[in-house]
Amino acid sequence: MPWGYTMRPFRAALILSASAALSGPGFAQPQAPASGRAAAPAQSAITVWDARIEAGDLTVSGSVGKAGVVVTLDDDIPVTSDKRGRFTLKVPYVPQNCVATLKAGELSREIAVANCGATGAPGPKGEPGPTGPQGVAGLAGPPGPKGEAGPKGDAGPRGEAGPKGETGPKGEAGPKGEPGPKGEPGPKGEAGAKGDTGPQGPAGSAGRAAAATAALPFRMLRTDGCAKPHCELVCDEGETFVSAYCLRGGNPNFTRRESGEAVALCPPDSSGMVGFCARL
Repeated sequence: MPWGYTMRPFRAALILSASAALSGPGFAQPQAPASGRAAAPAQSAITVWDARIEAGDLTVSGSVGKAGVVVTLDDDIPVTSDKRGRFTLKVPYVPQNCVATLKAGELSREIAVANCGATGAPGPKGEPGPTGPQGVAGLAGPPGPKGEAGPKGDAGPRGEAGPKGETGPKGEAGPKGEPGPKGEPGPKGEAGAKGDTGPQGPAGSAGRAAAATAALPFRMLRTDGCAKPHCELVCDEGETFVSAYCLRGGNPNFTRRESGEAVALCPPDSSGMVGFCARL
């Protein structure tokens, strides 16, 4: 294993530990000179308080000393500092070799991530395991693009007659036919007794489908094609993401803007993304 690979996380962790120790209450801070001009303030550096993986998410918090500064993790995941110059980033992400890079304008620094193991070389392919139980069916995905019509197949056997459908709209009157021969009048039948009104029948298939559609609590969002640095879907105010997935590659990242909207992000090599929003 190369020397730089083993020492890089240890060096970053050692710098973080030394910085935290020197800023503690046991060390006196340097005082400005009693007379003469005060020294010009230095540009604020990127200060990191915590960088760890916990419960499947990477959490990084710190300060850049100025409000409204965009801090980017590994040139891909952005977050904006608050009015006190602080920032907190929490995403389901594991950096390569447990070392990540933070950038804020022209400033840049590397951080070592705690609770993270370095990625080792891939092992040999294992034997396929037994087939597991069938999972619960997921939500129906959006319809795909219409394919080209295939060749006409042979006619199948005639199926059984289905239930009678609803009456369609009245068609246009056809041409008047020729009168047929007059038939002989039949005998007049006796009037039958008026029957009782029967109970109301159940709702038909069209009514049940409309009621089921109106009761769905989800709202589907979709975008086709992604451009750098990512593509995104945004839920309306008061909604949150139930699920989202990237089309043809990549995993979605979830975050929330300062204004409160829930945001899902996919990498630029995805062909699009689909998400489902629900009101809280």
